[in-house]
Amino acid sequence: MYDHEPIHVTVPGTAGDPRSEPEPPPGVVIHRVPELHPDDVTVVDGIPCTSVARTLVDLAEVMSRAELRATFARAREMGLLDIEAVKASGARVEWRPSLAMLYEVIEEFGG
Repeated sequence: MYDHEPIHVTVPGTAGDPRSEPEPPPGVVIHRVPELHPDDVTVVDGIPCTSVARTLVDLAEVMSRAELRATFARAREMGLLDIEAVKASGARVEWRPSLAMLYEVIEEFGG
């Protein structure tokens, strides 16, 4: 088995049936989403990635409130937290149960 957390990959919408696509390699988790808005994508070292704002929105799905607060705080410390961009990204995603918690944390950070 692996001694690290799995790698999470976001795959924008597909025309085909995702059930017919091959399984991801071991240690990789695929998240299928509708087509991503251009503001939710950035390129790091030539690799397309979700933006910091979209990543914070997505992390709300898998983190506790305390973990999400800590992640917002770390992003702020690094100069990467753009509350308006997080709010815009949150408004673009499909409905999720985690959105209520996300917006509460956004408010705590001045949103």
